[in-house]
Amino acid sequence: MDPIKLASLQNQINTLNIQLSNTQANSAKARIQNQLSYKLGQAMIENSKSILGYIRMPYVLSYIKDKHKQEQKIYQEKIKKDPSLKLPPLESYADYNEALKFKEHLSYKLGEALIKANNNWYGGGYIKLWFEIRRIKKEFKNKKA
Repeated sequence: MDPIKLASLQNQINTLNIQLSNTQANSAKARIQNQLSYKLGQAMIENSKSILGYIRMPYVLSYIKDKHKQEQKIYQEKIKKDPSLKLPPLESYADYNEALKFKEHLSYKLGEALIKANNNWYGGGYIKLWFEIRRIKKEFKNKKA
């Protein structure tokens, strides 16, 4: 194969890879996976596999929350400067129905429960969280079986 054809094919591959990454980044699934509840739930699952993970979990969750707030602040500032950068509603994406399934994942449900408990910490939210996690895990196992 001559070098010109090889270079042309390589350029086409690079262009397709860029288009694919843009499509994946601008999908409803990617937006749901970028929500705070999904990120927190994912971190809870990853850190619950060892004792060291349980010890480290509050710090990891706090870090994720702070980083997410910072990302949201930057996004809001960008929108103020250029309103055309505002993301469309989730319903307008082609993969919206598929993305709704992500809201039923264990990680999303755990993250939602954690956020709810954090917002109601003074009313025993973290104690209720323990029971809520048990309920979510049981529900998830029943769906799987």
